[in-house]
Amino acid sequence: MSNKTSSQQSNNSPQLPPASIMRLLGAWLYDFLLLCAVWLLAGIVYIIPAQMFTHVDSANTQNLSTTQFSGPLFYSYMFIVSWFFFAWFWRHGGQTLGLRSWSLRLQSDLEHGISWTQTLLRFFASGFPWIAALFLYQRLSQGALTGSPWLYSVFLLGFAGLLWKLVDGKKRSIQDIFSDSHIVKESSVRKKRKV
Repeated sequence: MSNKTSSQQSNNSPQLPPASIMRLLGAWLYDFLLLCAVWLLAGIVYIIPAQMFTHVDSANTQNLSTTQFSGPLFYSYMFIVSWFFFAWFWRHGGQTLGLRSWSLRLQSDLEHGISWTQTLLRFFASGFPWIAALFLYQRLSQGALTGSPWLYSVFLLGFAGLLWKLVDGKKRSIQDIFSDSHIVKESSVRKKRKV
């Protein structure tokens, strides 16, 4: 029902301007801090039961960094938690807390509200450049660029999707294009309710 309401609101509302890069960066930072808190809680929820089912040697101080706690199952779990964190907010009102604090909202380009498929496509398109940047950083830090300040420039790759807004005629990011959705700046003029 909330999906129909949000799609009706987006179809009946006037065309809102696309979000600026600076506002999006502010929202990203805010949401990243919230996501770190979610990761901390999700990690605790995962590790405590994992310790109950896995033999942990109390004499070994490196137990929590072994592959039994950070294997494919753990990374899959954290991926799902991270995606669901964003997807739930996007599907219920189109705003994460970061978007809300910067007066931004995610809208679908299609005739309906944001679908689960759109959230997954948006999440992949947003996260892939960061994963590629982390992979490059890890590889280059063990090679010729060890200790070089230029090594950190690989993290600019993480912003590639967002910076696409500068060259796109419709001011869309890569995430917008892949997910058939876009982030808009909400109108600052709000109608007052009559009492």
